[in-house]
Amino acid sequence: MAPRVITSVILAIVSVILNTIAPKVLGEATTVLYEGVMKGMREAKLGMHITQYPIDMNRIVQISMQVVLIFVISGLFSLGQQILMTRISQRAVYNLRRDYKHKLARLPIKAYDQHSNGDLMSRMVNDMDNIAGTLQQGLIQVVTSILTFVGVLAMMISISWKLTLVALITIPLSLLVVGFVAPAAQKLFAQQQATLGKLNDQVEEVYAGHTIVRTFNKEDDEAATFAKQNAQYYQVAWKAQALSILMFPLMAFVRNLGYLMIAVMGALEVAHGQITLGNVQAFCNTQTNFHNQLRKLLI
Repeated sequence: MAPRVITSVILAIVSVILNTIAPKVLGEATTVLYEGVMKGMREAKLGMHITQYPIDMNRIVQISMQVVLIFVISGLFSLGQQILMTRISQRAVYNLRRDYKHKLARLPIKAYDQHSNGDLMSRMVNDMDNIAGTLQQGLIQVVTSILTFVGVLAMMISISWKLTLVALITIPLSLLVVGFVAPAAQKLFAQQQATLGKLNDQVEEVYAGHTIVRTFNKEDDEAATFAKQNAQYYQVAWKAQALSILMFPLMAFVRNLGYLMIAVMGALEVAHGQITLGNVQAFCNTQTNFHNQLRKLLI
């Protein structure tokens, strides 16, 4: 498994590098277009007759083809990485379920007295699915997010250290949002998982012992118990999801606030000839990617 994981990480690294440099390459096309328009306007002011702006369309087409090629290669590497990690995660969970089943067969009776059937079923089904999701998405996402975060930060600094300082202002705000919402959401998600285990246990026991339930005329009692536990699960799950969803608009607000400050400061630097318009565009695109990776690492 280790060679496959290493190969997947290498594929992710190449994809990240290509995605990081693409905005700066694309920004060159904007610079060429802007310079052509400005040159045409200066010629018009001098009284020269122009039928079209002197824009180097060949250069723009060349840059566009480079960007398309970069995205295609990056997409292929990303696809290969995802396929490889999917196979790795599913094979790992397959082995875990097999080992878990063998472990259950060897456990003493007292172990089943200490754990409900619903809890054991939840571990077999839900927990295993969570492990698969973590291996398939979480592990590689952490690696790619760290690589992308470092890569885009280096790219931002190479474009403008002043704009980079403005972008970094949003980090404390993001930390404040995560520090306020994340602990409460994690606590509710833990309660949600525990409540789900109890609900599964009640359902499994009722269906396994439905003959006994009907013999003693306990259908209404079991239905009431299910309704109560189902309502508890609904309340906990709703609060957990609502609180976690709240984090996304707050993080989006912080991101847009940083984007606004960068756009204003970038426009001022373009007006004073301190930076090209293409680099400002590239920086804005890179800043969005920077904030997205920051959100993934924090959340």
